[in-house]
Amino acid sequence: MTTFDSVWTRLQSNLKPGKAIKNWTALRGYLGDTMKIVGVRSGYIAVNAPNASSTQVISKANFEKVWEVWSDYKSGKLPQHELRDITWFSKYIISILHWWEQESGQEGG
Repeated sequence: MTTFDSVWTRLQSNLKPGKAIKNWTALRGYLGDTMKIVGVRSGYIAVNAPNASSTQVISKANFEKVWEVWSDYKSGKLPQHELRDITWFSKYIISILHWWEQESGQEGG
């Protein structure tokens, strides 16, 4: 099983400013819009997203909260609206985690 710390390290290494990430959900797949990575730091990832009025700065802690339930989300056991209750940034995090899995061939969680 992949640990969150290893996922975070890989995200920090592989996400670069300017990278476009397709918006994705487990239920509906790719939704047609994209967000752009604008900053990657030790404690957060910042994105510019369609329909967001400002840059979204997503903390490592928020990523970890979603990672803890990632398997349940992908399998349909945890609906997306419950992820939104965990963190306001769930839409961005699930798209980034899905991108990471696709890029790395991981099935973590």
